Order: sequence, then structure tokens, then C-alpha cells
Amino acid sequence: QADFGYLRDQLNELDETKVCDSPNESSLHCTKFGSMCKARKLYLDLRDVNDGQSVVGEGGIGGFCKLDANMRSKVTEVKRSLSTWGEQLQHYTQLNFNPWSNTSKYCDVIVDKPMLFVQLDFGGNMYHHFCDFFNIYLTQMANNSWFGTDVQIVRWDLSYRYGEVFRESWDAFTNRDHVSLREYMGKRVCIADAMFSFLPRTILGLFYNTPVEVNCRGSSLFKAFSEHFLHRMGITSHPPTSLPNQPNKIRVTLLERGSNPRYKIYRRILNVDELGNAIRKIPGLEVNVVEYHYEKMSFKDQLSMTHNSDIMIGMHGAGLTHFLFLPPWAVAFELYNCGDIRCYRDLPRLRGVRYITWEDDSKLEAFDQNEHPHYGNQPKFWNYKFDVPEFVRLVLKARSWVLEHDRFSHLRHDEL
Repeated sequence: QADFGYLRDQLNELDETKVCDSPNESSLHCTKFGSMCKARKLYLDLRDVNDGQSVVGEGGIGGFCKLDANMRSKVTEVKRSLSTWGEQLQHYTQLNFNPWSNTSKYCDVIVDKPMLFVQLDFGGNMYHHFCDFFNIYLTQMANNSWFGTDVQIVRWDLSYRYGEVFRESWDAFTNRDHVSLREYMGKRVCIADAMFSFLPRTILGLFYNTPVEVNCRGSSLFKAFSEHFLHRMGITSHPPTSLPNQPNKIRVTLLERGSNPRYKIYRRILNVDELGNAIRKIPGLEVNVVEYHYEKMSFKDQLSMTHNSDIMIGMHGAGLTHFLFLPPWAVAFELYNCGDIRCYRDLPRLRGVRYITWEDDSKLEAFDQNEHPHYGNQPKFWNYKFDVPEFVRLVLKARSWVLEHDRFSHLRHDEL
């Protein structure tokens, strides 16, 4: 469901589902529901595309190959933005000319570098944007010759720009700026090698709404993504000691949601200082209360702090996507899940990291219920105070789990 076996099944579908194929010429192979496709010698004619279009029409996309029209219909039957390529590839055409036989006649732009087409989720939210990055990585795995960064990533839209706050993350995948189809409007584009990426909300896909069995944990695919991303971003471990395998402290990072002058932030920990001071009294803990905000801390600095945390604590929210980048012995502590049980429970479990959350709702107090004009009855739009002794108990539980790792064996006497 959530490991390399999932990728194996997708690759088997890719081999079997040939929309268009001719030896040594063009081809288009897709997974069963068009969640990912691979194309060779792809032809795009964007001379008649205008700002209001999202679909390239008949003759606008195709290849010099033998088309299986029935297979094309099956692959493109489901047309759902961010989930399939059905809408974008429904007009893939068998060309009656070979653009590559005379590129000066048929091609205004020739792309001989790998090109990756994407549909991107919301770039202002770490959880949703990392749906993009994880599935781009999965696409690289599906075509293992693409792990270099000399790749052009193209957003399948005609927008001038894409708003995001995690721009550094693209360094893990490409050394070029990503562009939209607008870059090629009015031109005929001949692309030697193209992939249509796994999409962020693929039906029964990975990361977003992954169907995971309750006790499933330790996906080697999620571990590989985490390690690959951290390596490409230049993030390393730096334990608080001169002896790498004998740290003298267990490092705790407590995330504060902060405030914003433009709108009210919910799910705030109203007694965060009290909680932080309480666990600072626990011997052997190094406690940092921080706010992960792009205007206050660069994303790379955030990743570095996460990767060098042994216990990470935070309220339900997109920032807990950082759980993916904890070291393997760490504990992910979702302070309160606000009734959304699976989202930030499954990600650390799949990464292979232990997870805990608040266990006794009678030991927390909610504030600002019904204040939000639209979602005031939803726990995600309230603020909270937490019982200090109960919080300390849970942190001690997380500490005991961290101490089970051989890295911390020299600190275990403190437990006794």
C-alpha cells in the first residue's frame, strides 16, 4: 500500500497501458487511471492556445505513433484536477507527420533535456506542497535515469506565477526555475523525453489520503524520500557533543503557531511558555520553543532544526509535515489532533518514527469556540490550554522511547 510494492504495481500498469507506441518513434504509456504517464518524442502545438484554456485541443498534443483510441479513452476517462491527466491528454493525437524528421520545419522549440509536467497543489501550505514533492520523487523513482537536476519542470497551467513559500525545496529536484505552459505559448514544442508526474491528490495515491492499515509503519519508500530530500538540501546531523554517538542531551523542539496581524491564528497553545518551562525542569532535556515561519526562519534552517530534534511537539497543522524529516530514533508528538486522527499520525509512522498524541481530553481546555464566522464549531478553529502535569507525563513517555535507542544508552541510568 505505501512502499515500493505500490510503485511496482504502477510500473506494471505503465508497461501494459500503451496509448500510443511505435518502435524508435513516439510513444505514450500511462498508468490505468492516468495518474502518471511517460512520453517519448512528444509534440505540443500551442500556437492557438489562449489564456482561458486549460486543455490542449485536437492536434495540439500527440506523437508520430500508432494510437490505440480505446486505450486513450480508458486512460483519460477520469478527469479530475490534481488527481489525473485525463483532461490534459484526452486529445492526444496520432500525427500524420513526423516532427523529428524535419525539426526545422515542425519545431519552434526543441527540448532535449528531460521535461517533467506537474499539476501543483497549494504552495502556501507545507502539507499540500509536499504532496507535490513526494510525488515528484515517486516519478523519479519510476524513471530512475532522472535523478539528476538538469530537468525542466513545467506546470500544466497558463499562470504567470505560482505562489509558494518553500522555493528552496525545488533544489532537491532541479537546477532550473519551474515554468508554466505560458512559456511556450504560440510555439510548436518538440520534447525528446517527458514524464507526466504522479499527482498530489492521486486517487488511492501516496501521501495524500493514503489508505494505511492502523499498525503499518516503516515504509522504506518514505524513508528514502526523507533521506534523499535532506541530502539534496544539504541538511546534516550535528549532535550537541563532540562524540557523534554519545549526545549529552535529548533535544526537544516545541512548535509555537505564533500570530499574524492580517488574520487570527487558531489552534494556538495558549500556555506554551508554561509547558516549555515545565519540561525544561526534566533532567537531560534541551528545550527550544520556536515558530516555524518563513519570515522568521528560512526553510533550510527549519529543516536543520527538525532533523536535529529527538522529540518534536506541535499542534495539528501543516507544520507537522516536518515529522517526515526527524531522525529515525525520534518521537513525533502531535500535541492535539483536533479530531483529525490520521493525517499527522500516518506520516511519521510511514517514515518509521514513533508517534504520540494527547490521550485525555478532560485535561485540556478549549477557547474561542464559535468565534470563527464560518467554522466556529470545528475544533481546528479553537485555541487551547493543556494540563501541565499531563503534558510532562507524555514528554517523559516520549523521552523513554528515545532512550531505547542505542545512541542514548549512556543516558539510561537517568531513567533508573
